Amino acid sequence: MAVLEHTYKKLYDSLSLLREEFHKSGRFDDSNAKIDEVVKIIAVYVAEKRGLVSDSPSLFTAGLELFRNGNGIVEILQNKFQKTVQLPCYRNQDGSSIFGSNPQLSLHETDRVFAQKLLSLIGNSLEDAFLHAEGDKPFDILNEAFGHFVRDNFRSNIEDAQYMTPPEVVDFMVDVAFSDILKDNNGRLPETLRVLDPSCGVGSFLTAFYKRVSRDEDSLAACVKLYGQDKVDRMVRLCRMNMILFEAADYHITIGNSILPDSPLDKLNGQIDIVLSNPPFNAKFSNRDILQAGRENLPLLYDLGQNVGINVDSELLFIDRALSLLKEGGHLLIIVPDSVISSKGTAQLLRERLKHKATVKAIIELPSVTFAQAGTRTKTAIMHILKRDPGKVEHADIFMAKSELLGFEVSSKKGVPVKIKKGVNDLEDIARCYEIDVPNKNGKHHILCSKPSCLRVDYSEVINTTWTPNHYSVDRFESIISIEQQEDYQAVLLGDLVEFLSQRRKREFCPPESKCISVRHVIGEGMLDVNSMLDYAPKTPGLRCYPGEILFSKINPRIPRVLIVPDFGIPLTCSTEFEIMKPAGDLDSYSVVFLLLIDLVQAQIRSLTSGTSASHNRIRTSDLARVRIPVPKPNSESEKRLHSTVAKYRVSIEKMIEKTWEITEIRRKKEWW
Repeated sequence: MAVLEHTYKKLYDSLSLLREEFHKSGRFDDSNAKIDEVVKIIAVYVAEKRGLVSDSPSLFTAGLELFRNGNGIVEILQNKFQKTVQLPCYRNQDGSSIFGSNPQLSLHETDRVFAQKLLSLIGNSLEDAFLHAEGDKPFDILNEAFGHFVRDNFRSNIEDAQYMTPPEVVDFMVDVAFSDILKDNNGRLPETLRVLDPSCGVGSFLTAFYKRVSRDEDSLAACVKLYGQDKVDRMVRLCRMNMILFEAADYHITIGNSILPDSPLDKLNGQIDIVLSNPPFNAKFSNRDILQAGRENLPLLYDLGQNVGINVDSELLFIDRALSLLKEGGHLLIIVPDSVISSKGTAQLLRERLKHKATVKAIIELPSVTFAQAGTRTKTAIMHILKRDPGKVEHADIFMAKSELLGFEVSSKKGVPVKIKKGVNDLEDIARCYEIDVPNKNGKHHILCSKPSCLRVDYSEVINTTWTPNHYSVDRFESIISIEQQEDYQAVLLGDLVEFLSQRRKREFCPPESKCISVRHVIGEGMLDVNSMLDYAPKTPGLRCYPGEILFSKINPRIPRVLIVPDFGIPLTCSTEFEIMKPAGDLDSYSVVFLLLIDLVQAQIRSLTSGTSASHNRIRTSDLARVRIPVPKPNSESEKRLHSTVAKYRVSIEKMIEKTWEITEIRRKKEWW
């Protein structure tokens, strides 16, 4: 691993110097032009390294020493590039060059010193990639290199945004797919194995899968046919170079929009064994696009094309498109934003239809650092879907896991996001847990590992409720088990202890004499920032609330904000981010709040949150109702102790609110001034 760390550092240093050389030369103002020139030189390097262009001298090793001050180097490089572009591996499906109609380097003879530095920096960076390409976990140089440039190049074009998938995630998805294919075929690979990435980028999934097969026995790789497609021609160039770099034997990399019809993928419908992909997120497709794609390409969502003015996110359509490409029994492993597994609307519609047409095998939540190097900390997850009628599948569970560490962090170095090795990659433990066979499962779940959280959950429990892995965290289930093991307590659903009132109340602005409680006014257990509340003038209507009712903040519940509405003698409203509750049984408001804030309950609440990022998550009322509260059994010693404790708790809370109001009045009167 130390060798790999050295390679990362060497790459980052070289790319930093490369960026400086471009800046100093002033030859290329456009970021895309810089990338294109680097890609052309990489193409020459790969062709030369693999012996596809073998004339001497080599430009990337000892050959550089033959060119004093770069004299003649540009001419030799131009000639080698012209030979490189003629290679069949650098041609599109229609025979045209992947480098355009008139492929040539933009370097001139006056750029000889600049060219020499480019060749040296690129050659030094790529040299180690060839060393790692021979190992079990090859270093994806094109993924890493392109990831450094991508934020600046695609900042204004979401449809073309390329978020390079970290190799830690790529390797995990490849290992899971490879393992399942072996299980499907009694420990052997089929005679022909078709693997596809319909948004292939630089081809990381395809090369990693090919290398995984070759690891066991080189002859096995002959059965693998790799297919990749991308709408961005730059990605196709890089992907083809990666195929050569990893010596893939049978590959077909094409340009095209994989969602829309008349692309080379159309002829592969129903023929693919494995789809591995990290598709673009949030690119919008109109109802016309969906109709144009056709039912054969979008079997689950095609009817949405009848709705004029509708727009559907690309990640939803890519799931649908992948299913149409898979053969019966084929596997889809795809990275999706959290919205796909948690949001309402079209995402919920897709989930509803998907559960009747395919089988969800696994969902693995990824940490926010996953795509931090590409400039986003959006929450994502891996979905593993089997194209098979759910009723025909023997396994009656879904593997749910939550990764929290990938073995690296991302920091900024000279304005560039850089990966820094730190900690462990818990996807390796998750992969091992995935392999554990759990026969004759009794009950709703089977815990496989606590850190990271891995368990198998009853299929019907997941498929008909929530698909978010965090909702099935081991912390939540262990908390429930701890409650149930207490002899004097019973685990009671919060929905059975209280009434939820927010949905019943109309939104309204505060009348002049009233005040509104915002989430940010609740600053601690039972504490209210009275001064801020009195000055608060909400811009949106709130919900009427009454003394004794419980306000529970549904937004970012990892920071507990629970308040019993005080009686200030004035009308009160509260933010719509609160769930308003009132006791429905024997427990009063103070008892409910006291129990809501204990660790065993808070662990469940944290597990039942959903959201696009760590800082923007919330808990739904329906999930809050599923939280189990430890309620003492009637006439038990535990019930007596709880009543005694809550009596003191109530007095303390009421005194604190009373004194806070008094302090606020003292300051606001300003009698001392």
